[in-house]
Amino acid sequence: MDFFDNELYVDSVQFHYPGKEDLLTGGFLNLKVGEIIGLLGRNGTGKSTLMKIIFGTLSAQNAYIRINGRRFRHAFSSKEVCYLPQNSFLPTAFTVIKSVRFMLSDESSIERITSDEIIQKVLNNKIADISTGERRYLEILLLVEQPASFILLDEPFSGISPILKERVQHLILSKSANKGFLISDHDYLNVLEICHKIMLLENGGCRMINKKEELELFYVPERTFSQNNT
Repeated sequence: MDFFDNELYVDSVQFHYPGKEDLLTGGFLNLKVGEIIGLLGRNGTGKSTLMKIIFGTLSAQNAYIRINGRRFRHAFSSKEVCYLPQNSFLPTAFTVIKSVRFMLSDESSIERITSDEIIQKVLNNKIADISTGERRYLEILLLVEQPASFILLDEPFSGISPILKERVQHLILSKSANKGFLISDHDYLNVLEICHKIMLLENGGCRMINKKEELELFYVPERTFSQNNT
């Protein structure tokens, strides 16, 4: 096995919107298969922007992206990276079952999704007619069943019920043995419960957080995690 196998490596990401100051000045992360990385940061620090740049739906002024030892300008062209954007990507006129068969060809993957107790109830409904939470849950199911090695999830816990949040957590953990996950969500507690590493995006770059208590210095209110927070 090559040293760079099973690795998504991103470095030197520089980006600014026209007429604006630099948003990203040196974005860096290294995601391996088997890892779940939580990408946290305040509003406007560039988390979604970084994911879009990695996947390739947004062009940066500079970005170095290497997947399994090979450099790519856009990660989507490698077919090793899938991306869940904040906005829904499923055609609203499709039924749930048509969406599943449109996105998947592997019959075992199709069976796993169509037999899911949440999805079973809405298989014949149009995407437009299911709830926001059901749609989000379906989108995540569809992405993790793709053969890609790396999954970028932007706000996967947004708009879904506590029960579905638990199911999404379990799904990510169950798939993480064979995939690497990068997760960004303002619902940071659900991210922290399952992630192996924490990256904090601030001042244009990514900072490795060694323990969640460090987030009190940069991201969350003081004593959020401290033991003496009574």
